[in-house]
Parts: sequence; structure tokens; C-alpha cells
Amino acid sequence: NDLTADDMGRIQQDVYSLQAARLMKVLEPLLPQTPRAEVLRRWDRRYDVASKGAALFEDVYRAIRRAVFGPSVVDHLLDRTGVFADFYAAFDRVLFAERSAWFGDEARDDLYRRVLGETLSSATERAWGDSQHIVLSHMLFGGKVPRFLGFDRGPITLPGGRATPQQGQIYRSGGRTTSFVPSYRMITDFARPEVHTAMVGGPSDRRGSRFYCSDLAGWIKGEYKILKA
Repeated sequence: NDLTADDMGRIQQDVYSLQAARLMKVLEPLLPQTPRAEVLRRWDRRYDVASKGAALFEDVYRAIRRAVFGPSVVDHLLDRTGVFADFYAAFDRVLFAERSAWFGDEARDDLYRRVLGETLSSATERAWGDSQHIVLSHMLFGGKVPRFLGFDRGPITLPGGRATPQQGQIYRSGGRTTSFVPSYRMITDFARPEVHTAMVGGPSDRRGSRFYCSDLAGWIKGEYKILKA
């Protein structure tokens, strides 16, 4: 009863990852005493675009999956399909298990300690947003006409990750760049004759309309329009 439209807006745009928090409970005792490991220790488990911890965690998470499930398989599933985007929790059941045939002859903690050492020693320092750029491509003309014509917009930087309320996943599927993003946000307080909305594009798909991508700037800023009855 105490939740407001503003509260719901903050929930919709929350970039805290419960999955990362859970996995870090396993990994933190295994971290070496290095500067990059310290970045992970201090990370707040949030996928903000400026977060260096989120980028480093993703390097570690990818390396662990490659070590457990096989590098070529994981690279293909991550970069060319939506399998990990949709079903990461199924793979995580193996990663969280204390024992599994997937670990081979190594104990889980020994395997993770080795992967952490190798990954953290070679990882490059960057912000999460550095790898989160995407162009909003027109469905028919995307990438086929000069950018100055305005059919395509961006690139924009996506906050969030696979396991945050605000999703922010980018991968390729069927030869196309694909994203899991909240393309439309809506909040309604049933006690009031109004709806709060945010659309990643605009209410018109006609390039010549002033409403083509008219909501994009507000959506990026986390703003809502209020439509009243």
C-alpha cells in the first residue's frame, strides 16, 4: 500500500544483480590479493554504465562458463544465440553446485580459484558501458541508408545486465544484433486516471513525423510521460 509510481519507476530501472551477489558469495573467498581482485571485492553488484566491477565480473563469469562447459560451445551460445540470455539460471545450477561431473577432476573451488587468477591477471580495466553500445536500427532500412537521414538512432549505452530488473543484454542472433531491453515502461496507479509511460522510440514509425523517436531522450534519462484520461 505504500508503493508510489516513483517507487515503481525506481524498481523498473534498478540495475542491482541478485545473481551476481549470489555468485560473488562463492567467489569472494577465492579471490587473490591483487588490485583487480579488490575491484571485485568492492563492487556493489550494480550494472551501472560506469561500473568497472560489473565489467570485470562479466569477464570472470564468462571465463568460468568456458572452463566448465567448454570454450567453443560457450562462445557460440553467448555471442550467436539467446540461450544464455534466456536460460542462464539452468547453467548456474551447475556453477553453484559444490560437486558436478562438469568440473572434471578438479574440486569446484580449485577450478574457480585457478580461473580467477588467470582472468584477473589478463583482464583489461574498462567500464561496463564500454561494451554496451547499440544502434537503434530501422526495421527495413537499418544500416542501408546514410545515418544523417535519421532512420537509425544512436549508438546509445545500455545499463543493466542479464539478471537485473532493467535488462541490458546485447548479442547476435541470426546474423543480427539483438538486445533484451525494456523497450516500453508503464506504471499505473489505479487510484488516479493516468498512466506513466516511457517508450524507447516514439508513437510514430514514420521517419517524417515529429513523433518518430520523440521519446528516446526521455527513455534514456529514465523519465516518464504522464498520460491523463
